[in-house]
Amino acid sequence: MLTQRNRVRWWFLALIFLAGTGPVLLGQDALRQWRVGDVMPEFSLTDPNGTTFKYEHGQTRVLGIIVLQAGQTHLERLLTDMEDLTPKLRAQGATFDCIGVMSGPGANSLLRSRDAEARETFPVLADASFEFWGKLGVIAAPTAVVVGGDDKIQWIKAGYGYDFVAGFHSQLAKALGLGGSTDTTVRVETLENTSSRARRDRHIQLARTLARKGRPELAIDELEKLRRLDPNAIDVALELGEVLCRAGRNDEALKLASGTKAESSADKARALMISAWAKRQLGDANAAESLLTKALELAPKSPRILYELGKVHQVRGDRDKALDCFRAALADLFGDGDVGGSSRK
Repeated sequence: MLTQRNRVRWWFLALIFLAGTGPVLLGQDALRQWRVGDVMPEFSLTDPNGTTFKYEHGQTRVLGIIVLQAGQTHLERLLTDMEDLTPKLRAQGATFDCIGVMSGPGANSLLRSRDAEARETFPVLADASFEFWGKLGVIAAPTAVVVGGDDKIQWIKAGYGYDFVAGFHSQLAKALGLGGSTDTTVRVETLENTSSRARRDRHIQLARTLARKGRPELAIDELEKLRRLDPNAIDVALELGEVLCRAGRNDEALKLASGTKAESSADKARALMISAWAKRQLGDANAAESLLTKALELAPKSPRILYELGKVHQVRGDRDKALDCFRAALADLFGDGDVGGSSRK
């Protein structure tokens, strides 16, 4: 007969075992409480700003849910991915609900820090006490769930992998009638956008989004991983060089740009522009202008190079030349030869 102490020890070991093997025992197409084909339970959740989301039966709207945990690995990357994904589906005319649920004691403070645009694009509700987590029987964070317009769960995936977002995208599109297999119980294993080239393009796009949202260090991390996989990828190296400049890591950007073995005129011009960008930020306007002059010989209609040349003139206090370059950049960008009276010949 087990003593009280041994019973506690037994339950502790059992919990460790279940925590470590739960996803393997239950599979990635199941929650502890619900399975594919079950009716999704109704629920109501609120974000820290007071916005409430209610899921009720009979609304005939497809629902996508990503269950997250405050402090988990890949959290920032996942949020950025979702902020990009939902507008793409809506651009195809799809009407659906797509939410995140942030579980854990740090959920409220983390969600308050999100900007208004991100909250509008991909709303994330708070589950600080793990109530929603327990109601579904979530196995691991993140977990994705797709519910059809008939209120039945069509797809579940627990655990982050390279195909997590791609699978969620595919299954949402399928539930919305935008394509995909007719068998809604089949887990996505092979997706069109999981080829090595497509995965690389997706990571580059993610890095651009992270940099644009003021998260350059995360973007750098993303691109450095790609470079380790393919050290000879010129596009990845040049993308990394630009993000290094954004982050103010100018010496690293210079070293990278000068060491890139670009072959095309466009890539050579971009490498020169990155070097000029770094030189300008290091206070060497003369070197920056010289590099940009060479870059313009290779790519005379590059808005990015013209813009950078304008920044050099701006640093020098030459307002007219700076405006001239900015106007020329706009003219080349929009195909208008006379934007704002540009005097550039």
